[in-house]
Amino acid sequence: MFSTLLPAALLPSPLTLAAFANSAPPGSERFITDLQLAERWHVHPSTIWRNAKKSPQHPQPIKLATRVTRFRLSDVERFERKDA
Repeated sequence: MFSTLLPAALLPSPLTLAAFANSAPPGSERFITDLQLAERWHVHPSTIWRNAKKSPQHPQPIKLATRVTRFRLSDVERFERKDA
């Protein structure tokens, strides 16, 4: 669709899009969902919530908006380094 409107040189390559899809600007915080965290740790999502409620050492959920709760990736990585 876009190729008929723009010359190919102006279209971003798939590699360019892939490179920026998972990157964040320096100094910005990245977040992951409970499902992503559960997959990362190979546990059920309910285990993530139970551990967060039970132990303040576990990464704590952050409410970003109504019905949008995420975990800071930096908190998750910090917890993984301590646990290793």
